[in-house]
Amino acid sequence: MAVRIDYFVYYRIDAGREAELLAALATMQASLHAATGIAGRVRRRLDDPSTWMESYEGVSDQYEFEIELGSHAFRHGLYELLAEGSRRHMERFRAPG
Repeated sequence: MAVRIDYFVYYRIDAGREAELLAALATMQASLHAATGIAGRVRRRLDDPSTWMESYEGVSDQYEFEIELGSHAFRHGLYELLAEGSRRHMERFRAPG
């Protein structure tokens, strides 16, 4: 049975860039979904509104997905929206067993 991986990508943005980020994320995630079949979700940290997180669940091809995720994030300008000194942190999780 293939291992399914869940991805969590978090980062900080500057205040006032929320609308820009939401627009960029919407187009990036639609493009990523078309390329990989993986739909993403977006969350904002409750106690720190400058921290945002994307999640992608059920990835079966880790290497292909990571290449696609990185290239789509770059192509849609997500790196340009990060707060100064911030970066996109990626965490990978799988079900136990």
